[in-house]
Amino acid sequence: MSPYLFVLVIEVLTLLIKQDMGFSYHWRCQELSLFQLCFADDLFLFCKADVSSVNVFKRGLDMFVSMSSLHANPSKSHLIISKSSYDVRDGLLTILGFQEGHLSVQYLGLPLLASRLMISDCKPLLLKINSRIKGWQGIQLSFAGQIQLTKSALMPIDVNWAMAFLLTKGVIQ
Repeated sequence: MSPYLFVLVIEVLTLLIKQDMGFSYHWRCQELSLFQLCFADDLFLFCKADVSSVNVFKRGLDMFVSMSSLHANPSKSHLIISKSSYDVRDGLLTILGFQEGHLSVQYLGLPLLASRLMISDCKPLLLKINSRIKGWQGIQLSFAGQIQLTKSALMPIDVNWAMAFLLTKGVIQ
């Protein structure tokens, strides 16, 4: 499917969900009226963890399938539920037929977090930087050469993280 056609079908999915009266926004997304984020071929849907809202998503996804012939892959699709009782959780998982996921997920090389960024969340960043630095131990460079090598090799890693998060002093040091 062409990207333009995919965007049109996603827009139809958005309208189907917005028009359904049974839908309730996730409490952190209500002010912005946000219930979906789409990146390339990945779709994130957000709602209140109740049967009514998840049924709205199910109906919208079913209509999406009938219009586009694109199916969600159940082995790659996850339902992440926060602070819900287990009986509601099981019901929601049954409705969508997805696996339960957890928010210890990385997307585009960055962790998806529900709380503030901690030093422990930056462990992959720190490990990547340390491995690059250790690879240079055998190279004899002047001080200016070391600074230039450090800037050119580490800046892309730092910039990617710094654009997405407010890095703590502990991580920067």
